[in-house]
Amino acid sequence: MDIPGNYNDFQGLANLRREAGQAPDKAIAKVARQFEAVYVQMMLKSMRDTVPEGGLLGDSSTRMYQDMLDGQLAVSLSEKGDGIGLAKVIERQLARSPGQPPVAAAQAESRAPVAEAEALRLRLSSSGASRR
Repeated sequence: MDIPGNYNDFQGLANLRREAGQAPDKAIAKVARQFEAVYVQMMLKSMRDTVPEGGLLGDSSTRMYQDMLDGQLAVSLSEKGDGIGLAKVIERQLARSPGQPPVAAAQAESRAPVAEAEALRLRLSSSGASRR
C-alpha cells in the first residue's frame, strides 16, 4: 500500500492507520511522508496568507480551490523523490533502534539523562560522605 495519492483520500488514510497499528516498523516511511505532506500543506497555507487579497480572483470559491490545490500539491511533493527532506528525518528518528519499537526507543532515550544525573548525584554524595 502506498500513501494516499489524493489529498482527500480518507480511505487511504484509514488503511495507513490500520497498517501502522498492525506493523509499526513497516509503516514508518509511509506515515513520515504523510506527515511531511501535512506540514507542506500548512506551510503553503501560511505562505498564501501573506499575499494580499483583492482583485478579480478574491472571492471565497477561489480560496477554496487554492486550498484544494495546496493539499494536492503537498501530497504530490511528498510522494515524489525526497520531498522537502522532512520525511527522511522523521524516519531516521523513529527507526533509530532496530530492536525496539519506536515508542520504546524514544521513552528509553528520554529517561537516559535522568538516570545519568541520578547516578552522578549518588557518586557525588557518596564521595562527599567518604571525605568527611
